[in-house]
Amino acid sequence: MAYDIRKMEVRDAASIIAHKKQVTAENPDTLATAIENRTITIEEEEATIKSLGPNDLGIVAVDGDKVIGMLNLRQDHRKKFEHIGQFGISLQKAYTGSGTGTAMVEQAVEFARGNDKLEKVILTVFSNNPGAIKLYKRLGFEEEATLKNQVKLADGYTDLVYMANFLK
Repeated sequence: MAYDIRKMEVRDAASIIAHKKQVTAENPDTLATAIENRTITIEEEEATIKSLGPNDLGIVAVDGDKVIGMLNLRQDHRKKFEHIGQFGISLQKAYTGSGTGTAMVEQAVEFARGNDKLEKVILTVFSNNPGAIKLYKRLGFEEEATLKNQVKLADGYTDLVYMANFLK
């Protein structure tokens, strides 16, 4: 069962912070987030949501009022790279396998396809997350590069895989 997916709103800030804390704890070896480094205030999260521009997309998956997943797609604003949007996604473990993650990535790709500026969507994924890599490939993403031992984990290293979907 896919959960409701909608644009994120300022009122979601506290629930987004709680979500980030939960998915970071659930996925210590397959996810990197700023919340690992420091506490994020509600005001900072609200500012992040408000900073989404016309070529950016911020969506949340919700179970009632609780954020259980999120995706941020941001356009690169440097002139030579403004045709590129990069996204990151997270979904709480209890909701994996529900189709929600797939639906969120599909929405991001659809948004980018309908955008006059974006021609390519990119992402990075830890190589020790084969389920995510398989999902991205199924949705049209291709592996472009692998940075060896790029991610330092508690018990060693893993590679960082760059993937892309060429929209135009």
